[in-house]
Amino acid sequence: MHKIRRHIAAFGLALAAFAALPGCGTDDADRPGEPVHVKIWSMWSGDEEKDFEEVLAYYNKTHPGVVLENLGAVDDAKTIRAIVAGAPPDICTIADPSYLGALAANNALQPLDDRYLQAGLKDSDYTNGSLSQCRYKGSTYAVPYLLDCIALLYNKDVFKAAGLDPERPPQTLEELLADAKQITTRDSEGRLTRVGIRPPDGTNVMGVFGGGFVDPKTARITADDPRNVEAVTFYKQLMEAQGGYENVQAFAQGFAADMGSYNPFFLGKVGMTFNGQWNTYWAYHYSPNMHYGIAPLPYPSKYPERKGTVWLGGNLFCLPQGAKHSQAAWDFLAWTQTGDGQRRLAMTLHGIPNIRTELKDPALRTGEAWRPAYGQFMDLADSPNATHFPSLPVATLYLNQIATAIDSTCYNHRTPQAALSAVRQRVQKEMDSYYH
Repeated sequence: MHKIRRHIAAFGLALAAFAALPGCGTDDADRPGEPVHVKIWSMWSGDEEKDFEEVLAYYNKTHPGVVLENLGAVDDAKTIRAIVAGAPPDICTIADPSYLGALAANNALQPLDDRYLQAGLKDSDYTNGSLSQCRYKGSTYAVPYLLDCIALLYNKDVFKAAGLDPERPPQTLEELLADAKQITTRDSEGRLTRVGIRPPDGTNVMGVFGGGFVDPKTARITADDPRNVEAVTFYKQLMEAQGGYENVQAFAQGFAADMGSYNPFFLGKVGMTFNGQWNTYWAYHYSPNMHYGIAPLPYPSKYPERKGTVWLGGNLFCLPQGAKHSQAAWDFLAWTQTGDGQRRLAMTLHGIPNIRTELKDPALRTGEAWRPAYGQFMDLADSPNATHFPSLPVATLYLNQIATAIDSTCYNHRTPQAALSAVRQRVQKEMDSYYH
């Protein structure tokens, strides 16, 4: 359920002209006397695709008159091309949430606020951060179907081997820095054999500091907010404590795929990682003898109000403009927000429910040995400090620019202040084209 960033720029001009395309279609059956066939393009493949199709089969059985058809794993680029061409599916997923703002800004998605209201869905039903991922300029353009929750995973066996208390994960970033340095090991020639923490996503570190990425009232980009500068400064210090950015990145290049027994965290090649709830299931299947713990992302000691921070991702479902069977499609999406709908997918796909009441569902917390650890992620996911990257029309550009700024800083090409100021200027120029 990892999110892969891709550029949306290639579709920008076509999307800009999208407002001329027709809106919602009818919900008549394609042929008289037959059920309405709702076409779905989803992000999932392999076992996850099978899990999703089991949910669709249950819905089809319990909702006569509608047939949901999953047309297989489709990447975001194909979905965008289909919307631009006026031949979209009835429902599409957005694997990369950074696309939502651009699609909404260019009228490629149907606004859903009235549908939410008519279905009786209220903001108070939702966990912190789950609906805000779905909104652009205050309007709702997506439906979340389970969340990804990024927290701190730490290998207790590695902690013990390094002389650290295996029952005490770092609470603050200062403790994280010290633990990462102590856990890092090298061979007789000075080459890294283990790093304290896998290089985290820079936005996760910035999220912990709480600087924010945009002023929602003025649409001004805040990349170089003082707290963000502190975050990138800390990121560089964290890499230096483990042997330097270049060495850590080179070591990480040798890591195998995460889903499997050669996951570097399972093997003890990294002592800690900022990662998601899917690891509880993977660890149970691929490394059942390891001992690990789960904790919120460590916070800066000078900002104690940031305690309890987690980073959120989401599985976003949308109704494209030009969809043929929008009402039947919405009826299914509304069902996914019920306890039955949430539970059926969470039982197999291992995402975190976005409906608050389902976080306490005992069926999701008991049974297989990995479920209590999964339950810890459910406890963390509704934190008041649950945060995510905002829905912006320039999100993809912004994220890429942040990654470039971190590289520039860690390779000593620019100071954190200079690198992030350049990000602000570059992204603001693009942002202004949407807001002025």
